[in-house]
Amino acid sequence: MENQLNTPQHGTYNSKTIAGIILLGAGFLFLLKGVSFILLPHWLFSWPIFLIIFAIIIGAKSNFRKTNWMVLLAVGFVFLLPNIIPSLSYAILWPVPMICIGLFMVFRRNQRWNGNNWERK
Repeated sequence: MENQLNTPQHGTYNSKTIAGIILLGAGFLFLLKGVSFILLPHWLFSWPIFLIIFAIIIGAKSNFRKTNWMVLLAVGFVFLLPNIIPSLSYAILWPVPMICIGLFMVFRRNQRWNGNNWERK
């Protein structure tokens, strides 16, 4: 005769609990913005911030091993920078990532990605 105890695991959260916590936090921040109780920056409630938060959530789910979250994070930061620094324009921002990607491709031309690390040809 086996003795099985069904005890709930403490500390485990499902996706509905995490989504509820995120909604509570977002609702609380929007309430603070509407009441003007605390002076919050205007860019805190822009869509690039939500894109950055979404990228961090995706990265956390994969333990930051995959690179897809980095793309979302970079796009969020590129669109957020002109909100934080008003004198910065998109005409300056778009060439910088293109130059960085081009340099990356040039300096990694003799290597290839095997799924875990870079290998020389």
